[in-house]
Amino acid sequence: MQMAVLSLLCSLLTVWTGWLLLPMFVFGPLAIYLGWKSYKQARARAPLMGAGRRVLALMPMLIGITAIPGALAFLNVTYRA
Repeated sequence: MQMAVLSLLCSLLTVWTGWLLLPMFVFGPLAIYLGWKSYKQARARAPLMGAGRRVLALMPMLIGITAIPGALAFLNVTYRA
């Protein structure tokens, strides 16, 4: 559970600090990694998970994956030189 919260926090920081660009390349991969660790912990606790629980356990990693292109798209739309 703690890894999932950290993954979601890193995803949130990816979007909030996206305009800095450098943290986006740190927080984004960190969110994906922590989401993967969270999924592995959930699988270790309940090895015979159903499809719904598996998708729910994968959510922090999926949010981390979508946060990077989302932040890049936000920058592309809002940046004015």
